[in-house]
Amino acid sequence: MNPLHTERSPVHVIVAGGGIAGLCLAQALRASGLSVQVHERDESPEVRGQGYRLGIKESGARALRECLPAGLHRLCRATAIRTATHMIFMDERLRPKFQRPVPPAPDGEDAPFGVNRLTLREILLTGLEDAVRFGSALDHYVPLPGGRVRAVFADGSHAMGDLLVGADGTRSAVRRQLVPDAVVDELDWAVWGRTPITPALLDRVPPELVDSFNRVIAPDGTAFSVATCRTAEPASRAAARLAPRARLTDVPDHFSWMVATPAGGERPSAPEELHRLAARTVETWHPAPGEIVAAADVPGTFGVPITSARPVQPWDEPAVTLLGDAIHTMSPGRGDGANVALRHAALLARLLAGRSPLAEAKREYETRMLRDGFAAVELSRQAPFAPSRTTR
Repeated sequence: MNPLHTERSPVHVIVAGGGIAGLCLAQALRASGLSVQVHERDESPEVRGQGYRLGIKESGARALRECLPAGLHRLCRATAIRTATHMIFMDERLRPKFQRPVPPAPDGEDAPFGVNRLTLREILLTGLEDAVRFGSALDHYVPLPGGRVRAVFADGSHAMGDLLVGADGTRSAVRRQLVPDAVVDELDWAVWGRTPITPALLDRVPPELVDSFNRVIAPDGTAFSVATCRTAEPASRAAARLAPRARLTDVPDHFSWMVATPAGGERPSAPEELHRLAARTVETWHPAPGEIVAAADVPGTFGVPITSARPVQPWDEPAVTLLGDAIHTMSPGRGDGANVALRHAALLARLLAGRSPLAEAKREYETRMLRDGFAAVELSRQAPFAPSRTTR
């Protein structure tokens, strides 16, 4: 008998947060035969902009392979964004300061790849339709006798489980109660946008900005970068071929761009105002960044604070833990945040499905997660999103 299964019932895990890490964890738990329910505050996966591209490194790819059914894992790779061919840093006139070719990605099922965030989230939702409740924001939790927990939601509903996993992001309600003295620093702020790729625009954009890891940095510290997001085949066609149950949204080829605006400047919230701010920031630069911003999907423009968590001490709550940005949010300069979260989702699922008692599995997870997670946070602070700025 698995020690996680008590005489009362199999262990039941409540996941607060239906983002990439929470859904990856839920996939792995369900595959292991454990009971899981995911509660997500958003009304749907498409309700808000959360960034358009994720770079999945080898560790993240390995975690996805470990957690997903084979068909969904193959679908992740089939819907990958074409890899960059070169890395280049430039000044605002697009004069190179540093450049080098990017070696071809190695073959193998754990090779790094890029993916559209919405596509990955839809893949991770496949097969979990009955386990995910959207529009369900966690308000607080209540520890119960016997080491269980009650999760209480904003609409007044509640759920009881053996473990509550806070995977509810940087503004985590679970962390706020579990670790009330946790500190998250804001390092920077940026405007993100998406521009459809048309043949005419592609002809006008210099090759330095196409299929590259790039960064354009002005003397005042403002920065611009753009990722070319093109897949080998439409997501829906790949799903029909590899995982017919998956319902994927076809994402047109596009440029995903970021403008880090002047420190201490205005921070509008409306997409139209954010788009105007981005356009003004690059208007005196080489024309290419301005052209990319001008042709953007204006309603899809959004602002994002660049945050970094400070280390915390271990907590003593037997039925509550944290995952991903809910505990160790980090700046995106090294591209580690999603990969660390995926790796920890796989680790937690593996430990919960093992032969150790729940308390022991949870303790081992938290020891390793806190150590490795905050080591990654520290490295990310050395490479913030806008590299010319210092941490504030």
